Amino acid sequence: MAKDDEEIEGMYTLVGDPDNPDLEAANGDKLSLTDRIRSMKKKILKDDFEVTDEQREIADQAFERAQDVASHVTPARVVLASVFMAALMFSLFAIGFWVVPRDAVNVEVVYKQGGPGHVVLLQVHNYGTRGIANVEVDATFSNQEGEVLNSTNFGPISLLAHTSIAGDDLELIITGESIWELYIIEITLDYESECCGPVSKQSWTIEVGDYTFETHTLDAERHWF
Repeated sequence: MAKDDEEIEGMYTLVGDPDNPDLEAANGDKLSLTDRIRSMKKKILKDDFEVTDEQREIADQAFERAQDVASHVTPARVVLASVFMAALMFSLFAIGFWVVPRDAVNVEVVYKQGGPGHVVLLQVHNYGTRGIANVEVDATFSNQEGEVLNSTNFGPISLLAHTSIAGDDLELIITGESIWELYIIEITLDYESECCGPVSKQSWTIEVGDYTFETHTLDAERHWF
């Protein structure tokens, strides 16, 4: 099969300008390809990256500043700065938790199941910076058919800021029911805020039974200032 171009045979090396290279037959008097590439690289670096006196002065100044900064950074100062930042973050959190006026009420629900049946424990937390009044909690435990198996009513009581309450009236014990079924816990919370008066009644529905032990935290609507 004939070729349109003449086949190039033998060994060749690159010669000429990098932007317009050419091939030259290799022989004993010529430099190797590696040497020529190195020579071309040096030429490119020399032509394109020649450093001026101004650039050298800027680089020297930057190096001196970096050395000065490094001389002042010691392990002890790094640890001290870390402790200071941690204390600052904790202070900001403490101000928000203890000082900023707000209502923050949670209902914590613990569900357990065992051989005798099921146990539901409730606890009301007032994490806000204001007291709340007329706190009432209603809870029911039902099967999937809607049959109420047990219920409880708690309150009304008052809770000071940053206090919690639990007790017999916030417990549900259900015996004689299968532990292999799913059940529904319905909880309703009602209270009055010192700043805003009566708060809209809030309700939650929790499906339990997949696990022998579950915890749930129900967050009531927050009210600020």
